[in-house]
Amino acid sequence: MPQAAPRTSAVLLLCAVCMVLEGYDVIAFGATLPHILADSGWKLTSRQAGFLGSLTPIGMLFGALLMGWAADLIGRRRLVLISVSLFSGAMLACGMAPNAELFGVSRFAVGLGVGGVLPTVAALVYEHAPDHRRNLYTTLAFAGAGVGGALAAVIAATLVPGLGFRFEFLAGGLAALIVLPLAYFRLTRSADLPTTGQAAAEYSGLRRFAVLFTRPYLLTTIMFGAAMFSALLVVFGLSTWLPVLMRTAGYPLGSALTFLVVLNLGTAVGPVVMGKLADRIGSRRTVIISFMTAVVGVAALSQPLSMLVVYIAVVLAGIGSLGTQILLNVYIAGRYPAEFRATALGTALALGRLGGIAGPLYGGVLLDSHLPSTWNFYAFALPAAIGALLIVFLPHPRRGSERPISLNVVRDPV
Repeated sequence: MPQAAPRTSAVLLLCAVCMVLEGYDVIAFGATLPHILADSGWKLTSRQAGFLGSLTPIGMLFGALLMGWAADLIGRRRLVLISVSLFSGAMLACGMAPNAELFGVSRFAVGLGVGGVLPTVAALVYEHAPDHRRNLYTTLAFAGAGVGGALAAVIAATLVPGLGFRFEFLAGGLAALIVLPLAYFRLTRSADLPTTGQAAAEYSGLRRFAVLFTRPYLLTTIMFGAAMFSALLVVFGLSTWLPVLMRTAGYPLGSALTFLVVLNLGTAVGPVVMGKLADRIGSRRTVIISFMTAVVGVAALSQPLSMLVVYIAVVLAGIGSLGTQILLNVYIAGRYPAEFRATALGTALALGRLGGIAGPLYGGVLLDSHLPSTWNFYAFALPAAIGALLIVFLPHPRRGSERPISLNVVRDPV
């Protein structure tokens, strides 16, 4: 395997660190949710908490759509710096919010920043990684999200009971501020991103969005968005409600938070294995396998099992939830040209964020419906099964069909 140049290695490492921060910020709310619900001053219901949980993915929707487009216009490096600055400041605001209303506004701002990081980092890693290691390098970078999520759960289980839930958000915001100077000096622009000439002119402004919904990209764009919707519904639903779901199944709070740690360790380690598999057998088949891994893991949690088997099921759920989204990023990046790759990733993630918005609300409605606990787990396994079917029926690209096309003139394929 060819060795990455030192500058490329630095870019990949910084992308991984950014994903650690992203994973921490996303999981922080779910990890502290039992403590937020217990706060006598806020007096939140499950539905209200579900709405607060949905504000971050709502922000991520707009962040992914707008900043993914902007990354193709002004460069990946600038957008990473802007996004990290935004979500670090918003995390600090979460930690200092005096009421649920300002907390919700801050969680929305966290989503804007995180939503900008995801498509930009995905494009950066894809464009810096060796051609035959793009799945592996992307999963290695995005595994940082699982590490960050696990760290958020550990802090919630060990320090938050004594220091209060606000400490969780203050710690995440301060950590992000430390990373910013490193990103400023070490991140470089992608070598294959056009900045001048005909290619850049053709895909300026809103044309980058428009081309995604013309032949030959239309059906592919819609189905990728729907698959991302399924993946992110499971990701945000489980990350928000898993501790509560496990408590309804009879586990104490301490054990329930441990399951959240294990879930995020699964998202950190498992996708690396899946990434190596995808480099060998292709993204399509691996994404299907990953979706079905989530189905098996989440559905298994509905059954009375030994603790060892329960932990294995939680790991599988982690691999198949966030792990699937990571693999989808590589699959999507490979189906679109560099001129609007970040826009395509941002659009798919923005469509998928509707699933992220639905996930916390979905879990809140399920719990308020007082269904048997087994059905709560089946309800989260269903979207993963639908995601697998979407990839099964995703159109295969025809040779020469998915290449840059002009929206100004009709040209013969070259």
